[in-house]
Amino acid sequence: IVSQLMTLEKRPLTVLTQRGTQVTARITALSRVQGGVSALQNAAASLAKTTTFNAMRASSSGDGVMAAVTDSTAAAAGTYQVKVNSLASSHALASQVFTASDQIGTGSLTIQFGSVSGNNFTPAANSSATPITITSSNNTLAGIRDAINAAKIGVTASVVTDNAGSRLSLIANDTGLANTIRVSVNDGSDGSNTNNQGLSRLSFDPTISLPPGDSTGNGRQMLQTRAPVDASYEVNGLALTSSSNKVSTAISGVTLDLRKASADTINTVTVERDTLSIRMAVDSFIKAYNDVDKVIRDVTAYDPANRKGAVLNGDSAVRSVQSQLRALLGSQMSAATGDFSMLSSVGIEIGKDGSLSLSASRFEAALADPAKMSRLFTTTSEGSESARGFGVRFEALGKLIAGPGGLLPGRTSSQQSQIDAIAKQKIRLNDRLDDIEKRLRLQYASLDAQLARMQGTSSSLANALSQLPGGG
Repeated sequence: IVSQLMTLEKRPLTVLTQRGTQVTARITALSRVQGGVSALQNAAASLAKTTTFNAMRASSSGDGVMAAVTDSTAAAAGTYQVKVNSLASSHALASQVFTASDQIGTGSLTIQFGSVSGNNFTPAANSSATPITITSSNNTLAGIRDAINAAKIGVTASVVTDNAGSRLSLIANDTGLANTIRVSVNDGSDGSNTNNQGLSRLSFDPTISLPPGDSTGNGRQMLQTRAPVDASYEVNGLALTSSSNKVSTAISGVTLDLRKASADTINTVTVERDTLSIRMAVDSFIKAYNDVDKVIRDVTAYDPANRKGAVLNGDSAVRSVQSQLRALLGSQMSAATGDFSMLSSVGIEIGKDGSLSLSASRFEAALADPAKMSRLFTTTSEGSESARGFGVRFEALGKLIAGPGGLLPGRTSSQQSQIDAIAKQKIRLNDRLDDIEKRLRLQYASLDAQLARMQGTSSSLANALSQLPGGG
């Protein structure tokens, strides 16, 4: 009986739970709309930037050169003939042959990179002059290799082994004559820093000239396995050199990546306006608008057959969002005579169902004047709202709708307040139901006891009457 009574008492709790489920569904739907508006805001922000419409791109006709625009404001449209005569290479050295366990010597190594002019070596500005200490604990090939690499001084050390034995190999991290390696030795083994003994066997002074036929000598005990070379190339027939295979000074705003040398190949580098990035920005805007428009239609739909509305059917905030977006979409910009004034001017068209599509032919025609297209989206104005570009206005509207303190966050907050209030009501109701159940159980326990006593009294009376004469 108590369970049946409690089922009746719990009906208000069931109602609260159902109401909470409905509010949670509204919050989820509002989040979908807010996410869609935020995506539209981000897409509009891209269209609001003049850099989107001023972007330049570079391409190359051959595999000898890769080209990329690194500064659209400096790059100028044009065609350049680039020929790569030789690539830049990095300086490489190798020691004489040792065994893996040989102790080379002790002291210190100072490894620098820089330029050589005659008998003069000029260290590069970022070349370290910090000595690398070599002791008996690290004076094997592997130990010296690890000490050099740990110093991070612009060269990479390795141990290379063949049938003859093992060698210490040094290679400059950067290419070109300006990164020639010099290895100075302070030999603690025998007092000489240049001979073919101890740590001096790792010395290399690039200013020392060797006699014909000799590959090593005092102060230059390591073998030069590859000389540093600058890249040699031509731009429009002008001979140029570079210490690096990445050249950023030859063509303003463009970086050339020299990949393959060929005496016969001319690579045509074309610098032009990056219309693809504009198309991608417009496509992203159209997709973002269509996505949020579909979400709004889904969550506000009404099914007349079942006479049932979607979770946000009739919601004033969402209807307001839809109305504002559609109104801005079909509005006209106050533009100068001859300028584009509507989105349809550049091929962004509104379908019968309210979705957007792009007329490729009208868009391509509008691209012929990228400055006019840019103004349609990027114009800022302290005056009337209609004087501002569509990218600027959609971005601003997105912030008002979905940004902090915006319409949708405010609506979601009010729904969350309802969830919090329902949770508190359920706690109070559950406490009340617990009290009711306890009281009912006590009451029915008391009634059961009284009934038991009455049944006992009735039985006793019946027994007594049965003992009377004539009873039973």
